[in-house]
Amino acid sequence: MTLTTKELLLIQDNIKMTENTVKFMEGCAEIASDPQVKSMCQQMAKDHQNDIQMLMKHINSATMQ
Repeated sequence: MTLTTKELLLIQDNIKMTENTVKFMEGCAEIASDPQVKSMCQQMAKDHQNDIQMLMKHINSATMQ
């Protein structure tokens, strides 16, 4: 799949925003005292990290062509 320059920039912006969300959720997990809240924040950070990996695959496949 070929991506346009604009599409690549949008994906890169989304990756940066998602990285910020991961950092935020990790911070929330650190300060949470309730085990359920801590676990939920850790899971959300992990889910967003998976999103980053998926977006990186799109960029890598687009730049390899």
